Amino acid sequence: MSEVYLVGGVRTPIGKTNGYLKEFLPERLAALVLNEVLRRYSLSPDTIDQVLLGNAVGPGGNIARVSLLAAGWPYSIPGITIDSQCGSGLSAIQLAMGQIVSGQAELVIAGGVESTSMAPRRQFNHRDPRFQGDNVYYESAPFSTPEVGDPSIGEAAEKLAEKMEISRKDMDLYALESHKRACLTKQQGLLRDIILPLAQDGKEIAADECIRQRISLALLERMPPAFLAGGRITAGNTCLKHDGAAAILLASPAAVKKYKLRPEATLHKTISCGCDPNFFPLGPVYAIQKLLQGRQISLDDIAALEINEAFAVKILACCQRLDFSLAKTNMLGGALAYGHPYGASGAIILLHLLKALAKVQGKWGIASIGAVGGMGNAVLIERCGEDAYL
Repeated sequence: MSEVYLVGGVRTPIGKTNGYLKEFLPERLAALVLNEVLRRYSLSPDTIDQVLLGNAVGPGGNIARVSLLAAGWPYSIPGITIDSQCGSGLSAIQLAMGQIVSGQAELVIAGGVESTSMAPRRQFNHRDPRFQGDNVYYESAPFSTPEVGDPSIGEAAEKLAEKMEISRKDMDLYALESHKRACLTKQQGLLRDIILPLAQDGKEIAADECIRQRISLALLERMPPAFLAGGRITAGNTCLKHDGAAAILLASPAAVKKYKLRPEATLHKTISCGCDPNFFPLGPVYAIQKLLQGRQISLDDIAALEINEAFAVKILACCQRLDFSLAKTNMLGGALAYGHPYGASGAIILLHLLKALAKVQGKWGIASIGAVGGMGNAVLIERCGEDAYL
């Protein structure tokens, strides 16, 4: 099997819905990170064989293609859009890895983009039995069948908290810890070089919008249940809706030599799997277990783990099932603090994983994400040392 190298990448600051990225069309956000990847690695657009972008709530069509055209790239470069909801960005990276392994491509940019601020209103066809009227729109598409069960994300989180006996207090404490880690990461400037400052109306946008320096346990405890009366899930221990984009450059060994690139990591294995849609937040558990099957390394060898932080209960439940340390999970803070721009989140957590491994001088890392409908994705990477060369 041919090796696949993760050369590096970039993301935008993350903004909340109708926050400071609300005027950016999703293709504009994606175009900015695509061109920044080229600039950082001294590449021209015609060196890129493919662009793969995840997107979940956009206008439809092929936003990857629209984005590269918005970036001013040649017509000859293809783009493909992937929608596996929260897993879209990591799915894009997995498919890009497969293209390189199979010899179909040497340089691929993969990632994702989301603008919940620009999300269109959607409505079922009037012949669809789910149609409820001309002025009734749906926000969440069907992700499973009624017979199997298709709970809302909040209902699924509540079911998981009950099933795993995870308390409201434990979730609030974890949410507080996520913000603390993100605040420390910001103070130390650990993510500064992967965040692309944006300009809008003469102002620079250079920081993530939702990190809360002054959040407290008392404030979290006062928040009412967000989904079920008497429930444990609140706006404080779940992530909100966000805007943002991220792009990562993947390369074959031949491309690394040809363009004199210096990779940050090797992508060793990638896995997708399914699970019960009623407990979809456990998707990372099954993906990670499958990822490590038959390998000589185990979870004990993993120096840093990134799991997308859609809910505090998700991280607590996954680490409990995996018997993995919370201290080594989302070490720089997670989506509870930074935000969760659905289609981009897989690429974002992979970029954060690289920084977490560098911080602890670790070798092996895993990025994983669970998605509605009962999906789990995971990627195993090996960080290249400071003296690594090809």
